[in-house]
Amino acid sequence: MFHDKTLADLRENDEGWMKGQRDLAALVGKWRARPEASRVLADLERFGDGDPLEACPSLAGLFEEGSGAAHELVANFLELGLWGLRSHPLGHLPLRHGVGHAGQTLLLSHWGTATLALVTYEGERLSALPEARTVAFTPLESWSFVLAGSATAGRVRCMNVQDRRAELQVEALSIHPGAVIHRDGRRETIQMRGASGRLVKLRLQRFLGASEPVREFALADGGLVHQAASNLHDSRCELAISVLSRMGRRDAVPVISRIVTGNGHEGLRWQAMRELLALDTRAGMILLGQIAASDDDPLAALAQETQRALLRTWPELERVSQWRS
Repeated sequence: MFHDKTLADLRENDEGWMKGQRDLAALVGKWRARPEASRVLADLERFGDGDPLEACPSLAGLFEEGSGAAHELVANFLELGLWGLRSHPLGHLPLRHGVGHAGQTLLLSHWGTATLALVTYEGERLSALPEARTVAFTPLESWSFVLAGSATAGRVRCMNVQDRRAELQVEALSIHPGAVIHRDGRRETIQMRGASGRLVKLRLQRFLGASEPVREFALADGGLVHQAASNLHDSRCELAISVLSRMGRRDAVPVISRIVTGNGHEGLRWQAMRELLALDTRAGMILLGQIAASDDDPLAALAQETQRALLRTWPELERVSQWRS
């Protein structure tokens, strides 16, 4: 059995570990107070509140090809962070971090709708991933400055969407140190394919509002595969509706019906419509008919298409929708 005295001592008294965490937090604060970082973070606040990147010169300077500003900012952060972790090897920097299928993300700062993060991709993990079959478009803007490493990727553009089918354009992309990549996530995404060792980049992102959904299309034919809310509130509502439907909670029908007929985002309303049809077919068919007959509801065309498809498959649903007990 593995046994380490330091870890065993922590079970009895974690005061030393807590002190280490306070020291690491102080180091992050020290980095943020440095002139080169404080100017960037002040700009990030303005950017997160909606100012254009051009009006935030210190932040914009990080994402200029050939600029050393990004290297300086990250090098100073690593210098303090690694010194702190060597002093407190069981500690961790008080920053949000995440691990994905192909790499990791460390959130340096965020304000409003904007985030500034370090992102890594590992070549070994990328090579183990299956070939992508779909592509997702998210309502955000993104700028990346490649700090180290090289990689290959696919730049996928959504040229047009008609009848729930996207016209996709795929372009091969070589990524090298010093490269700057900007994209509008509503119409463009980057799919990493391979990396030599590890690719490290500094990434700036800003979400573009809660009204547009995340849309996922099949690469083979551009067909819409999935659509989901892009904001946390709607995403939670969709999850709650799905859980209630799977539980057979018919007492939730009035609440779900109000979401269907409400003023929420189209993606949330349509997800509620689908779950309502599964939970209470009669109530769902009635509301589906009302939406299909509307002159100004943005879901009217989709409701008409769905109504026709359901009635072709199950003609008896026309009688069901007339039951108004």
